[in-house]
Amino acid sequence: MTFRGPLERRALEYLWIHESPRSELVDHDMLRVFDRGEGAWLWDTRGDRYFDLCSSMWQTPLGHGRSDITAAMAEQARNVATAGPIFFTTRGAVELAERLAASAPGDLQHSFLTSSGSEATETAIKLARQYHRIRGDHHRYKVISRYGSYHGAGAGGLAMSGRRHKDALYYPLVPGGVHVMPPTGVADLQYAEQIREVIELEGPETVAAVIGEPVAITEFRIPDETYWPRVREICNAYGVLLIADETLTGCCRSGRMWAIEHWNVVPDVMVVAKALSGGYAPVAAMIVRQHVFSAFGSDTGSPSVQSYGGHGASAAAAVKAMEIYMEGRMDRLAESLGAELLGMLSGVRELPIVGDMRRFGLWIGIELVNPATGESYATGLKGRFEVAKELSRRLLRLGCAAARMSEGILHIAPPYVSTSEDLEFVTESVVSVLDEMSDMLSQG
Repeated sequence: MTFRGPLERRALEYLWIHESPRSELVDHDMLRVFDRGEGAWLWDTRGDRYFDLCSSMWQTPLGHGRSDITAAMAEQARNVATAGPIFFTTRGAVELAERLAASAPGDLQHSFLTSSGSEATETAIKLARQYHRIRGDHHRYKVISRYGSYHGAGAGGLAMSGRRHKDALYYPLVPGGVHVMPPTGVADLQYAEQIREVIELEGPETVAAVIGEPVAITEFRIPDETYWPRVREICNAYGVLLIADETLTGCCRSGRMWAIEHWNVVPDVMVVAKALSGGYAPVAAMIVRQHVFSAFGSDTGSPSVQSYGGHGASAAAAVKAMEIYMEGRMDRLAESLGAELLGMLSGVRELPIVGDMRRFGLWIGIELVNPATGESYATGLKGRFEVAKELSRRLLRLGCAAARMSEGILHIAPPYVSTSEDLEFVTESVVSVLDEMSDMLSQG
């Protein structure tokens, strides 16, 4: 069979694009087929150039077109790309596990490798339940998470996620998901204490774990200094495992290697994905502390098995990316660039559509409000995503390829290789779009 015609047309014919309806791709001209990338920029088959505004959904902080990462991946693939994961492994997988142990907080030392954050989260949920059963607590199966959270596309992850307005499509969900309200960034002890109250109400003997993103994307509220230490304290008091989902926030995005380090908290389990390989290969990890690993003893295997888990070539890409993160002090660079970008964007606070602007390392969230009433559009727990879609459309027209935005939050999370000139382009584009949106929304 010979395939002819523009790639965009062939993509629409044969490829089912993730999440976006055909109307968005065609009627609003949102589909792009990229065939080249360099640094923080992408080029499509039309010949147009776009700035990678959210690092390809938080996956490519090290930029596109890196020969050092692709060379490491190619060398491992030439030697041995993969080996059956049950008895065997590869040099790439071993070296990645070593890198993760060296960088992870506390005694998070043992890595179970997967191909995606969703798979890593599914494994973490299974691990939490199995851990308690091994120890004789056969009724601990519930996992507490926050409304508005997202923990992957798997059945378990959806049940633990807190996006009921979207997940209702897949009812009934896997049993065991229990939810509390997320922190707001102000007086967050009360939200931590909700977890204690829910554990008591559900019965401590039924709760296996608490899972949470250090900072959730939905409303992009950064917990205050009290929240995570109190959650850790509560989990310790009830013998509940604490799972930190670093899928979005890990690998220096927050200005630290791992975001949870901002609160000096060591979770029992940590999920790492997206940026782990710099976006060059599908690889993720579930990392556990020594006491969790030891509970499985010498006669019990891992809580899951996946054919591509620990794929050697993918792991080699992640090893090189981890080397760059750690030895290149990308945490410091991300913090510096984030502060620079925040300063450049300071003028947008004067626009009537802007209610607040928050920064977490090299991740800025601009909260939008109704220019007439001041009411926030950041209704991520129940939002309909109309404002978010319009943001993405207008940014694309100006040359910024953005991720799907949270409702009412304009997310800016550029690659760490962005230059000051790149950030000036971002600033000009964002100011222009927000000015347009302010006029549009003021008119109803």
